[in-house]
Parts: sequence; C-alpha cells; structure tokens
Amino acid sequence: MQYRLNTPTMVLALGDNHQHAVTVPADKVIQVIGPAQDDRFVEVVVDDQHFLMFESDLAARGKPIRKSPADVREPRSLKKVAFGG
Repeated sequence: MQYRLNTPTMVLALGDNHQHAVTVPADKVIQVIGPAQDDRFVEVVVDDQHFLMFESDLAARGKPIRKSPADVREPRSLKKVAFGG
C-alpha cells in the first residue's frame, strides 16, 4: 500500500552491514512492502530504495493513498497490519 508523508520523516537505510538515518521529505510517496524482523518497523520503498521505518511514524505522518475499495488497510497501530490483515 502507498502512503504520502505529511512531514519529513527519518528512516533507516541498510547497507554494508550497518544502518544510517535518512530523512524522507514531506509529500513523498512511499510503498509499504511488509513487516520487518523487528516488529516496531515496516519495510518501505522510496525512490527504488529499501528502508526501515518505525510503524508509529508511518501511522502518525503518513496518509494512505487509496486506489480502490479493496486497498483500505492501514498500519498495525491504526488497524493492525498494513500488509495483510
């Protein structure tokens, strides 16, 4: 499911066996891929790059982009699991 961020949001970029923080600007569209190993995070794609984002940040700073009536799921913290139930 896609979300549009309403404020700049920090995400974690993964690479070379370490993590670093990256700011995703407001109004950027992100795609939620699914849950991460750590259940505080979801995996997202922004501009073809994979990141980890706190689920609470997604819930607080993201607005779902609904493309069809079937596409109405929201983050776990809003409605338990943005990607499957």
